[in-house]
Amino acid sequence: MAKKAIKKKIVKKATHIEPKHSHKLHAIKEKTKTFFELIRIGNCLMAAIAVLIGFYLAGGFDYRLAALAAVSGFLICGAGQAINDYFDASIDAKTSKERPIPSGRIQAKRALLYSISMFFLGIFASFFINPTTVIIALIFAVLLVAYPLFMNKVKYLGNIVVAGGTAITFIYGSAATGNIPSLIIFLAATAFLANMGREVTKDIEDVKKDLGTKKTLPILLGISPSRFFVLMYYLLAVIGAICVYLLFLFRYPMQYYLVFTILSSLLFAYALVLLYKNNPIESQKISKIAMLASLIGFLLI
Repeated sequence: MAKKAIKKKIVKKATHIEPKHSHKLHAIKEKTKTFFELIRIGNCLMAAIAVLIGFYLAGGFDYRLAALAAVSGFLICGAGQAINDYFDASIDAKTSKERPIPSGRIQAKRALLYSISMFFLGIFASFFINPTTVIIALIFAVLLVAYPLFMNKVKYLGNIVVAGGTAITFIYGSAATGNIPSLIIFLAATAFLANMGREVTKDIEDVKKDLGTKKTLPILLGISPSRFFVLMYYLLAVIGAICVYLLFLFRYPMQYYLVFTILSSLLFAYALVLLYKNNPIESQKISKIAMLASLIGFLLI
């Protein structure tokens, strides 16, 4: 009887031991999650979608080229995010300890390797599209490396690179078709202005964190003048979006675009209210939703 009881205990314990493959699966999941966090996969997906919108609005019909352009845009965006974390590791160790590198979830050298690999693959993909996409990919790869190296400390210049990188995705997708219509230029301009507003909002949010390490508009000019800049950027973005509707009303189906333009305008207005109520964290979150609404509006043209 005693032997049977011991045997039952051994069997019971064995059933609670997780198989080796489940540990491996868990490790793979954690590594994948860390990698996605490193490249900020949400930003990369939005970049890829913007590329596809630019391709679609330029009259593109070759799915192979569309896929190449979207993958290229995704990879270059991810590479830029990863290399930014690599160069910011020492600052993040003090202010953003939960990020993949300072938290120890990924080695700095590995993050750099990921970044270099994605830059290479993203640019390599552009060679299979056309010379214009190669030029755009190379220019923005250089700018995304220059940003953390030289412009991150002078962040008011870096804001232009980040906002420009968002805007150029529409042009990049359009360029993949060999045609960049004026509609794309206008949409890219409104995206640039909206993103500039959000970048300055983020700088207002990060004043304490950036003090002594970076030069930003809020640090150089103060919070109140910076809020005015955000107001002007959002206002110009909304005016630009309305101009797009009026200029291209008779050439494109714009009714759904108008609906989402009104929605995004209201969201930007709410983001400004939050900003003036000293809540930049929620303000920049709402502005991101406003940009998503604008993106849907672009898609429905």
